[in-house]
Amino acid sequence: MKGQYFSFDAIIASVIFVLALVALLSYWHSVRSFLDYQNDPLSKDAIRVSNLLFTPSSPSAASCDSMDRLGFARAWDDRRVNQSIVDCAGAQSQSWLRQKLSTAYGASILITNLADGSITTIGGAVPAGTANVVKIRRLATIVNSTGGTSLAAIDLSMYR
Repeated sequence: MKGQYFSFDAIIASVIFVLALVALLSYWHSVRSFLDYQNDPLSKDAIRVSNLLFTPSSPSAASCDSMDRLGFARAWDDRRVNQSIVDCAGAQSQSWLRQKLSTAYGASILITNLADGSITTIGGAVPAGTANVVKIRRLATIVNSTGGTSLAAIDLSMYR
């Protein structure tokens, strides 16, 4: 009778050990994947570019032809997105976008106005079959020419 209790305790202990081992290995794998993602040069550049989009263009209030660096913010102290710069950049090419973002990777910016559902694509779509793509989504407030504001999702996709 006492032997049956011992074998039941051993079974429960082994199940708990296996569950703890699986949890530890799962945690280790997720931490390792996250560190690999952060050390990838494409991921680092995507984070840099997504932060760059929320700065003012250089020179400030320049047209797309004369701007040196693309930025959507109205000013350094006003990070709301300027609709006129978005409209201007939407008509530009992929090579223009790479030059203004100072990146060697391909970039595609998709701005979705959540109020009316309008979509602006900058730099074209990501080519089909591209294997190494990093996507970052940021939310922003867009200010139109009349001074009205609306919420928008800015989806940045960078690829090799």
